[in-house]
Amino acid sequence: MLAVRIIVKSIKDCYAVLGVIHTQWKPMPGRFKDYIAMPKANMYQSLHTTVIGPKGEPLEVQIRSEEMHRIAEYGVAAHWAYKEGAASTEQSLDKLGWFREILEWQNDATNAEEFMESLKIDLFSDMVFVFSPKGDVIELPRGSVPIDFAYRIHTEIGNRTIGAKVNSKMVPLDYELKTGDIIEILTSKHSYGPSQDWQKITQSSHAKNKIKQFFKKERRDENVQKGREAIERELKSQEFSPKEILIGDNLQKAADKFSFAGEEDMFAAVGYNGISAKQVVTRLTDKKRQENEQQEKKTVTEAVKEISTPVRTRKSGAGVSVKG
Repeated sequence: MLAVRIIVKSIKDCYAVLGVIHTQWKPMPGRFKDYIAMPKANMYQSLHTTVIGPKGEPLEVQIRSEEMHRIAEYGVAAHWAYKEGAASTEQSLDKLGWFREILEWQNDATNAEEFMESLKIDLFSDMVFVFSPKGDVIELPRGSVPIDFAYRIHTEIGNRTIGAKVNSKMVPLDYELKTGDIIEILTSKHSYGPSQDWQKITQSSHAKNKIKQFFKKERRDENVQKGREAIERELKSQEFSPKEILIGDNLQKAADKFSFAGEEDMFAAVGYNGISAKQVVTRLTDKKRQENEQQEKKTVTEAVKEISTPVRTRKSGAGVSVKG
């Protein structure tokens, strides 16, 4: 119900103010968060604490420096523009690393829905903070496993992972990481690469995308063949002839609609489950379905005309007229 934000000159002052507050009022257990030592993915930094304030009511306090406040209020890009006059340092470029990750997700995602899902998983889910053997802090979505950690360190380490140690003890690759765990990844040059099952147990979109990329590159020919067969099966199930539909211009138009460079890329995407065969078939059969619908309408119209046209009897002087 009640919150106070304190803005100071330096990081040193942030911790000094925190000490004064905790001396004055009792902090509530489990409500202290240090985003200065461990910033959020979007570079947000601040100290958060909740104390039992005057009249025994909870009081939330945020403590940050002026620089941290600019990033929190206007974003890391605005802060970067503010400092544009100064020469770019390696540290300032590192701070924009998460933008590069977002661009990577956008390139890897096959549609907007998949991209938003990636963003939601990595930026808005609860996080755990784990450590490398050298003491580097790695932030991962809650529920992450050692494979997520391995891919966050480096793609090649992820691809060559054969085991993991957590707090110096061997653990299975589906072990759920907890805040404070120290993780060591075991790799092998003779590893065959990631398993398809890893996509089911990983939590971070970063790891999922890197595993997908591996199968795209390593099994391209196999995926192209699998994708073509899946599309042919789907066409037959919808009572279309693959020979009529899978022709050059039609395939290229469908590939363009999905932003693929060519038909082989589209087949490969179906092969590694990046896009469903049903989605591709819907695009491929657009023209044919429209033609069929127009033909059906024409047939129905002609039938209606035939029924509604009165039968004209020829008049003749000869013959016998039978009443009724």
